[in-house]
Amino acid sequence: MANDGAPNYLKAAFLNVYNLSMLGGALVAAAATGDWAIVAGALGLEALWLVLGPDLKPFQRAVRESERQEREKRDRARVEKLMAELPEREWQRAKALDELRREIERDMANNPSFQAILLQSELDKLSQLHSSFATLAYGCVRAETYLQAVDTRELDRQLAAQATLIEKAPDPSVRELARKNTDVINKRLATIKDIQGFLARARGQMNLIENSVRLLRDQALTMTSPDQLTEQLDDLLTGVDAVQQTAKDAETLISGGQMEPVAPIESPDAAQAAGRERVRG
Repeated sequence: MANDGAPNYLKAAFLNVYNLSMLGGALVAAAATGDWAIVAGALGLEALWLVLGPDLKPFQRAVRESERQEREKRDRARVEKLMAELPEREWQRAKALDELRREIERDMANNPSFQAILLQSELDKLSQLHSSFATLAYGCVRAETYLQAVDTRELDRQLAAQATLIEKAPDPSVRELARKNTDVINKRLATIKDIQGFLARARGQMNLIENSVRLLRDQALTMTSPDQLTEQLDDLLTGVDAVQQTAKDAETLISGGQMEPVAPIESPDAAQAAGRERVRG
């Protein structure tokens, strides 16, 4: 999982449940007894804790672990939401990948070469691969749905018709409108090409993730060094990161592109007739 930045240990020390309980208890006790020296003593301890606590290694490890678990929880919820929107075939693929991940984790735990070695970062990378697979699958479904709704032959036909208007229409305003339509249609065709490119890369990356994770599953019990696992996972994640950026760009094109509407196509003869009608009027 991607690191969201170094934890704020000072903030964590202040918001620590035991710290807040101590402060709250001191305030309650002082209010009940009228002895505000209790509050002064509590504030002194609080200042000492805020100076020393954030630098304690056990506290820092606890904070990092807590934040990691929170990231995992958020990521699981996001992945579950994505998977719920996948068609059956893609859902089955993502589910099978998650089962492979769990099998690899189990075999890593049983591999003598990995005993007493901290493997949490590798386990996080496996989880990230599954999350990335689900994200790419969702992006592919969105891209395919978009592409199925677009008739590129019709766009080509419109482009040819606009070119004819630019060349033959006698009315300058009709020619200018045809030029604008040509620009819009060309933008749409470029967008479609970009989405098609993303779809091809994403499908390839999904296949690579599946095949690589299956290979890791085969190797998990016999690996002699955690470096073997780390190297393979890092290579996979590097490729995934590049495709996921493309996925974001494709999603922006699909859901955020505000294209100018294309005006109805007129034949040159129709355009000339419209011009004569305006003159008679």
